[in-house]
Parts: sequence; C-alpha cells; structure tokens
Amino acid sequence: MRGQRFKLQCVSRGALPGGVLVVSSIVLLLSTAGALASQDPSSCVVCHRDPDLLVTNKKLYDYFKQWQSSVHQQEDVSCEDCHGGNAELSDKKAAHGEGIGGAAKSSGVNFKNIPKTCGECHDEILQGFRKSAHFEHVAAEEQGDQGPTCVTCHGSINVDVLDVTSIGKSCARCHNEESDNHPENPEKATAILNKFLSIHRFYRYITVRAEPAEAKAFFRDMDQRLEALTVTWHTFDLAKITEETEEVLSRLKAKRDELRKSRSESKSENKE
Repeated sequence: MRGQRFKLQCVSRGALPGGVLVVSSIVLLLSTAGALASQDPSSCVVCHRDPDLLVTNKKLYDYFKQWQSSVHQQEDVSCEDCHGGNAELSDKKAAHGEGIGGAAKSSGVNFKNIPKTCGECHDEILQGFRKSAHFEHVAAEEQGDQGPTCVTCHGSINVDVLDVTSIGKSCARCHNEESDNHPENPEKATAILNKFLSIHRFYRYITVRAEPAEAKAFFRDMDQRLEALTVTWHTFDLAKITEETEEVLSRLKAKRDELRKSRSESKSENKE
C-alpha cells in the first residue's frame, strides 16, 4: 500500500502557492479514489469499523472515525503502516503481534519511534527535525518520554496543519512564562508564519498576471524555495526560518512589482 500513496508535505495552508497546487491535489485525490475504493480493506479496518465498538470501546471506534475522514486514509495509509502488526490476519492476537500500542517499544507509535514512523513518508521533514533541539530531547535516553514529536504539534491520525491562529497555542504548551523555556517563541513563530499571508497574496497575483510560460519558470525556482522553507521550519531555528521567509517574500514582491510596472507601461502605450 505504501507504494500507492503520495508523499505529504506538512506546510502551512497560508503557504500554499495560489490555486495551482490546490487544484493539482484535488486531481490527484480524484484519480486515486477509484483504485482505493476497489481495494480489499485490511483486517484492521474490518474489525475497527464495527459499529458495536461505539458501545463496547468508544475510544477505539472514535480513532477509526478520525482515520476514516483523514488525509492519511485518502493517501491509503492504514493502521498497520504506523502501528505495525499484520493486517492480513483475522485473528486479533496474531494480527496485533508483539504490540501495536505506544507502550510497545517495537511499535511505530512508541514515543521514541514516532519521528522515524512519520519520516517513512515525510522524509525531508524528518531530515530537518533531526537537526533540531526538539529531536535531541526525544532521542536522549535520560529524558524518557519527553520532548515534542510530530504528533505533539500536528496531532495523530487526522492531522492538524498549524497556521497563524494555532501555532502560538501549540508552541506555548512548552514555551511559556511558567516553564521559562523561551516564552517569547510562540509570539515569534506566529509573526513569522503570518508572513505567509503575504506570500500567498503575491503568489496569487503572479499566477493571475504573468504569462503562463513566465509564471511556470518563476515558480519552478520558488516552489523549491518553499519546500526548503518547510524543512527549515522543522529545525525550529527561528532565525533561519525568518531569513528564508524574508528571502522568499523579497523575490515574490520583486516579481509582483515587475509585473505591475509592465502592466502600467502596456496601458500607457495603448492610450497613445
């Protein structure tokens, strides 16, 4: 199943480059919908979708419903991809194997294993995260189950994409006055991410105003920069994130101004 899904990028919705990627994503999802629907469900799905669980194990049933409406389900990421186990076996004990919950050290959702598990798809994001102080806390044996992992910020199953309305609250779980652990970081992160609103606005202007070939050439470079910026975000180096964000903004603004000038000159020539 892993070979049939696309890699997902955890980017801010504000950073989505105009409507181009949104439309592309919809096309990709629609093109795979028929193939996904035709596949036989795993034994995980067969058991966990049982409506009796709503009474006998509501927590487990709620997990299934979250997965059912998630981007992971759309991308054909099923229970066994993260938890482990054998989805081809119908016997509960045999299917679960040595352990599929967070308490099992061999499980992909064990605290220490979560970055590696998520990195199976989000490999470039994992490369950035491994450079961070956050990862050092997770990897340190003496820390135990401490330090933020992917699910700390994004949640699990039906993931959240942080934006200007939620990033401050997420950072403040650890970075606050009470902990005295860089309490200024939530405000800084919010201010940086807020600049993505401008990135989105400039991106849309260029998409609409530039000639298709010109826009394609410009965005070829810009998309690479935005992807790199997504990775840098996961290093949590706020100074570096600010530097790369301002570089992207500067290039977009310059292109916007260039198109405005060309448009103004064209109007003047037409009047003459």
